[in-house]
Amino acid sequence: MTHRRGLLFRQTAVGEWTLLSDNLPAEDDVLTLDLFLTDPAFMLYTAWQGFQPSAAYGLELPAAEEETGAATVIRPIDEKRGIGSGFCTVTLRMTKELLEAAKVGKPMQAVLCFRTPSVQWEYLFIPRGETDVPVSRLVLEDAAGKVKFSAFKECETYGQIALRTVSRSRIPMRQSYGCKLRLTAQDEGRQKRILLKQVPPPQPGQFADAGKGILRQVCYY
Repeated sequence: MTHRRGLLFRQTAVGEWTLLSDNLPAEDDVLTLDLFLTDPAFMLYTAWQGFQPSAAYGLELPAAEEETGAATVIRPIDEKRGIGSGFCTVTLRMTKELLEAAKVGKPMQAVLCFRTPSVQWEYLFIPRGETDVPVSRLVLEDAAGKVKFSAFKECETYGQIALRTVSRSRIPMRQSYGCKLRLTAQDEGRQKRILLKQVPPPQPGQFADAGKGILRQVCYY
């Protein structure tokens, strides 16, 4: 349909697509597109209450506002998903305002913002064999100073005795965080001893039993 009408739908940047045309389409013409979920971790990184990947959704463009939350304007529709179809059908209407903006070289745009959830980081440290370090002297610290953690407490998990600490605040999920975590012990002489030099940030989807709003990481030292 796009070739027959002289339209070209092209990806112009990461997460950005542009509709190009040699000749402007007619007013009130409608272009229908499908949105697909290509990242299997989408639901882990996206805050979207009530979202069902198997359900059918619709999006009408242009939207009332240029920039808006995706979960607000993408709404469930009372239709069944077709085989091979995307999760969301986009209806792009060629309004008078859209066409006039294109004529003067200032095309309209729609920015859909997907929000990431904020979670607490939970760490369970399991010692390899006997240890002479009291729980009260253990500290999980961030050399970059971005994340603060609670005091350690002993608990039983996965059939073993573990030492647990959680972040004092919720952290927005990211692909990378820029923090530098390490497990240390404060000796009696106020000397700091490094027990685990590099502690990785927790990864989503590894421990489904961690509870809502918690990202868990299990480490051995």
